[in-house]
Amino acid sequence: MVRSFYDETWTRQRAPLADDGRGNMAPNWAGTLSTASIVGCRLQPLSSDELMENRFQSDVRNRLLAPYGSDVNYLDRMVSPSAVVWEVAEPPQSHPSPTGVARHDEIMLRRVTL
Repeated sequence: MVRSFYDETWTRQRAPLADDGRGNMAPNWAGTLSTASIVGCRLQPLSSDELMENRFQSDVRNRLLAPYGSDVNYLDRMVSPSAVVWEVAEPPQSHPSPTGVARHDEIMLRRVTL
């Protein structure tokens, strides 16, 4: 059951994996991306940091609450309804509930601007 305030549709972007030249497989964001719409999301702000040492850097973190079992992993990117691109900061967590009403996935997002 989708709660009424979980009303955003986000887009998951997934890049194909390619060798990074050092024997590691890493997302190739220049390649063809696969996308999926995730309906029934809600964004919650968490924190932001600003570093100013020879340059300005802003590090903003948010939590995206998404439907239980959403196909998102820590190598993906998420695009908000307003077209802001976020990195998935850590592996998503699934939270079941006894009744099923409050079950959801928690996806930690990070946006860094230099």
